[in-house]
Amino acid sequence: MAINSSKVDEEQKEVLKSATIRRLFSYLKNYKRQVAVVLVVLAVTIAISTVNPLLLEYAIAQKDWRGLVALCVFMVVINLVYAAGVRLRMLLMARITNNILLEIRDELYTHIQTLSFSFFDTRPAGKILARIIGDVNSLKDVLNDGVTKLIPNILTIIAILVIMMIKNIWLSLSAILVLPLIAVGMYFIQIVAHKRWQT
Repeated sequence: MAINSSKVDEEQKEVLKSATIRRLFSYLKNYKRQVAVVLVVLAVTIAISTVNPLLLEYAIAQKDWRGLVALCVFMVVINLVYAAGVRLRMLLMARITNNILLEIRDELYTHIQTLSFSFFDTRPAGKILARIIGDVNSLKDVLNDGVTKLIPNILTIIAILVIMMIKNIWLSLSAILVLPLIAVGMYFIQIVAHKRWQT
């Protein structure tokens, strides 16, 4: 029997990304309270980051020095709250994702004990370790970055777009005109990058 080397990989099964993400996020069910705290902190930090430009615009138009000083103090306070909120959010998500990582690795270890000797005879030990360590760490990054970076960025962009539309709808439409082209370009780049990464 030929040994399965790193150049002759196992048959790749096409799995929908949405199914993988749903399965990954299902691990969050055991951490509902912590996730709820993260979501509340997330809402506060997004609100502050959205209000900041509006307060700055108001401060520039402010002619009353006392009002300007009071506004500056208020902005400093809410930005300190923002910084503390971001740090708390990252710490909580790091703790949650580390626990989930431990849970996934425990499940993997249990699963590995059920595999046959032929599975290990036909695969280099390095490949198995790479899957267990590298791929699980990648899942952790997806879970952590999804909550701490991706979701806040998407919600912030949506809030900014709403404010832009209220301010000047035609200028806003001209600014977002290129977004569909960027989205299509990113989609094709992601497909090519995924195939290259597998290779």
